Amino acid sequence: MSTIVPDKKNAVGAATGARNLAIYLAACLFVGFGLFPLYMMITTSLKTDQQTFAWPPVWLFTPRFQSYYNALFVFGGRSADHYLFNSLVVTLSSSALAVFLGAMAAYGLARFRFRGNRDVAFYILSTRFAPPVGFIVPIYLMVQRSGLLDTQIALIVVYTSMNLSFVTWILRGFFLEIPIEIEEAALVDGYTRWQIFLRVALPLVRPGLAATAILSAIFSWNEFLFASILAPGDAATIPVYLAGFSASMNIDWGEYMAVGTMAVLPIMIFTLALQRHLVRGLTFGAVR
Repeated sequence: MSTIVPDKKNAVGAATGARNLAIYLAACLFVGFGLFPLYMMITTSLKTDQQTFAWPPVWLFTPRFQSYYNALFVFGGRSADHYLFNSLVVTLSSSALAVFLGAMAAYGLARFRFRGNRDVAFYILSTRFAPPVGFIVPIYLMVQRSGLLDTQIALIVVYTSMNLSFVTWILRGFFLEIPIEIEEAALVDGYTRWQIFLRVALPLVRPGLAATAILSAIFSWNEFLFASILAPGDAATIPVYLAGFSASMNIDWGEYMAVGTMAVLPIMIFTLALQRHLVRGLTFGAVR
């Protein structure tokens, strides 16, 4: 009897170890499958044209940065840094406005009870139900008559309005998670409602702010439809600039992949820097 029990424990341990190894290998394969396009984009931007189209593929090579130099200083009429700057300004401005205004709206819906409170919250979210292409004509006419065509302001206003409903709905769940007793104690200490919002409520929903900021930034950075129609010229963003490469019969793949890499890296760095808050935000207040 004493020899059978350890054997069973060893068998169970071996089965558990084999299962964990299989899960680990499957996760590695999934991650590799997801990162392979990014790897190909970065390596192609560092290869010569001969290495790019070589068969079998060239896996080991000496990196060259000529494609980045061409994309930033030589290739096309305007260099890629101009469109990267446009994307950066539009993304940061629209995301900051959406998070700040959405936080105020969400706090009001979470703390002030009035008739139709939940209906108003659902109506705000329902503005995202319709496809964006359904609004492009009226928005274009409004922007044209306002004299804001091909300006960064037009994109900032449009992106802010599109992100606002999503931010409001998500942050409302976070504010509902805050115990009301904390704010009542702040009122007793002499805080105004505005001070409670800035100094008490916002610090407590920091994961939600980070999560909504990341998701808003990703949308604004990658959005193409409104950018291509409302700002196709001097105020164009990086997705519009990238679309211009495919309009030619002869694509310069090195420069194309170099611009693509520069377009992906900023949002990747921003997401990785706030990854901890993003995961916590998506699994805490957003699931209320």
